Amino acid sequence: MNKTRMNKMKKLWGAILSIPLLFGATQAMAVPVDLELSLVIDVSGSVDTNEYNLMMDGYANAFRDATIQSNILSTDGGDLGAIAVNVVFFASSAFTTALDSFVLLDSLAAINSFADTLDNFIRPGSGGTVISSGMIKSTGLLSGDNGFESTNLIMDVSGDGQSGIADTQAARDAAAAAGITVNGITIGAQFINDFYAANVITSDGFAIHATDFNGFSSAIQTKLAIETGGGDGSVPTPATLLLMGAGLLGFSMTGRRKAG
Repeated sequence: MNKTRMNKMKKLWGAILSIPLLFGATQAMAVPVDLELSLVIDVSGSVDTNEYNLMMDGYANAFRDATIQSNILSTDGGDLGAIAVNVVFFASSAFTTALDSFVLLDSLAAINSFADTLDNFIRPGSGGTVISSGMIKSTGLLSGDNGFESTNLIMDVSGDGQSGIADTQAARDAAAAAGITVNGITIGAQFINDFYAANVITSDGFAIHATDFNGFSSAIQTKLAIETGGGDGSVPTPATLLLMGAGLLGFSMTGRRKAG
């Protein structure tokens, strides 16, 4: 074999052998966090513009809450003091937006900036209600290579409607198989919360119910406080959460994975 060909072969084998190293380096770049949280938000036609604004204001104000900020940044018990969060909007199908990508919340400035983004985010569209579309997209983003790594994966589904039972249950089961806890926050009639309890949330998840969109802000604040709270992983009883009042009607749960 002549010298030129030998050099080419060396380069080729060098490139082949470097592939596992490059892959390992890429995987190692994932940032460890206490929690990967995906907010899955219903923007179907039953949610009007004012109601959409109430929902997004509720999310924003929850992230500005001192207790939730403290939970996120806590380093007690070996916590890292950081979470990663994204938003998936759905109606008849899941929308693609800038909020699909996970954002690192590891400081007050980062949390407040994310809250401001939510407060001012333009509605991506509308349509029918297919809950499974948002759940399927969220599962892919939570379980895929999203730049972050955690043993705590939570999908937080909000909405004021129902959709096909078989498809919804299949999406729930796929999330559970991927190690994701699915929680729910429902708005309106109590039967919506019953639907979520039976078909949306996983066996280790829970659902909070707001009787109307005016009560959504208190409900999501309570919910995010639980999800970011860490502790021993057990779910507090309804009495300790003081959920009656402020537009809240029901709270159904079956336990949850430790978050943070």
